[in-house]
Amino acid sequence: MAGVDITGGGGAGISLTKDIYVNTSLVGPFDATSDVDVFLEDTGGNPITPVSSVLVGNDLTITANIPVPSGVALQFPIGDQYISYRTGDTGSRVQNAWFYYTPPSYPAKFAKLKNTTGAEYWYTLETALTVNGVTSTERFVDASGIQGWSMLNNLNLSVVDKLTGLMFTRTRSGLSKTWNQSIDDALAYSVVINGNTYSDWYLMSLQEAITIFGNYVTSPTWVDPISLQTIYAFQNSATMHFSDTKNQGFFDQATYGFINTTVRDLQFSITAKGTSLNTQIFVHDVRNLIS
Repeated sequence: MAGVDITGGGGAGISLTKDIYVNTSLVGPFDATSDVDVFLEDTGGNPITPVSSVLVGNDLTITANIPVPSGVALQFPIGDQYISYRTGDTGSRVQNAWFYYTPPSYPAKFAKLKNTTGAEYWYTLETALTVNGVTSTERFVDASGIQGWSMLNNLNLSVVDKLTGLMFTRTRSGLSKTWNQSIDDALAYSVVINGNTYSDWYLMSLQEAITIFGNYVTSPTWVDPISLQTIYAFQNSATMHFSDTKNQGFFDQATYGFINTTVRDLQFSITAKGTSLNTQIFVHDVRNLIS
């Protein structure tokens, strides 16, 4: 609260109370025989330290630096495994602080799912966020900010999740790759999407898959139920390797996910790292795209 004026007032004659005004607005009388304590805080109840205060007559002017809200507080995923089995897995990312996320101290916006029990839950944000100048409450968009996924400018190759700040690849199927090959491919992957080069990719971890897909992929073609746009098209019963090994006692096993076409949901299991699976999903940190 910068430039606060507190002015004593009152009628003629002797009075034991005085009126108090803050920025010319009456906030009530006070006991003129007692001291008045002034506390500055922001709308969140956090104390504000004044830069200066000057009392001239009955006018008390307090100056404080109030931060201007900026940025978006995202729900960036956590790294769920510290042990690293090789460069590029979840453990190595944790040890290199890849998952370390400090949200803005005074965020202008908060990324969170819409408070609803309707079908838009998981797909719609409470507050509209912007990607590439396009503002909407749609959670999953392409790099141009819409749900178009056109082949033009390689927009069909990735999905931006405005809730987490992650981008993930969309079309890498039918590759028949082992766990190590998949991680190597992720580290070597580089692509130009909408005029920007993205080359810092990692194989999607189990925690990232749960955070992005949840249990909402009920068929190989994953569709936004509100817009009816296809977010991701898996192969039938497609499998995907994830970069963290949940069975830490078994060095030769890695977790993977697949579409169970019988019960129609996304499931997870473990398999030997040397097994060849037919889908890869890479992730990229694109927090800087979201405002």
